[in-house]
Amino acid sequence: MQSLIRRISRFAARHFAKSWLPFHAPRGVVSFSFDDVPLSACEQGAALLEKHGVRGTFFVCGGLTDHTEQGQQCHSEDILQQLHLAGHELGCHTFSHTHCERADRDQIQTDLLRNQDFFKRLQLPLSGFAFPFGAYSFASKLLARSHFGYARITGNRTMFNGADVYALPAMALYEGKMTQQALQALIQDVAHRKGWLVFYTHEVTHQPGQWGATPELLRFCIAEAISAGCEVKTIRDAILYFEQARRS
Repeated sequence: MQSLIRRISRFAARHFAKSWLPFHAPRGVVSFSFDDVPLSACEQGAALLEKHGVRGTFFVCGGLTDHTEQGQQCHSEDILQQLHLAGHELGCHTFSHTHCERADRDQIQTDLLRNQDFFKRLQLPLSGFAFPFGAYSFASKLLARSHFGYARITGNRTMFNGADVYALPAMALYEGKMTQQALQALIQDVAHRKGWLVFYTHEVTHQPGQWGATPELLRFCIAEAISAGCEVKTIRDAILYFEQARRS
């Protein structure tokens, strides 16, 4: 019975409570996002983006600050502030990495508010949200709508013509999962069709775990996106870009 309820909730989340953003921009967009925010993403990932003159989106779990996750050292408060000052976007990933499809509404609400308090204490802006594990329910989507300007899921697909800003799909950028040729084709397709591709990963190290990328892989995708003529923007700025194009 619980499994059926979850499937119904996920179906409702996919098909209702949408906020549709049409794409009519002159260029395709590629965004790079980092979940949980390991220290290596804050350092190596951010540095690679900055070297190319672009910025990324970092989805933070306040409860992981100064902790280790799956053998990876996570962010500190200081480095989050440095990311903000460097022009990167910081987003919410719940405080405790809550599985939003399994948790009830009150648990999710409490965890979101706890992460928001964490950001307020650091005097950091908070605009968007990413569901941990890409898992969401109808209730959690409604909560995301009430707290944030957008919400990102997973889904492993690109967006064309438009997207629901409270269920933005993203493509995993994990070492060994896709060839450079496949990634290049994906990016060129987005450029040609003027769509939007959001990548997500975790750590950025020379020996990443199964949820991370090497600096070489990230560097390749950034360079390919720029070479293909795409705009490389944070998720927040990509939404603004498509909104401005719609109004012009």
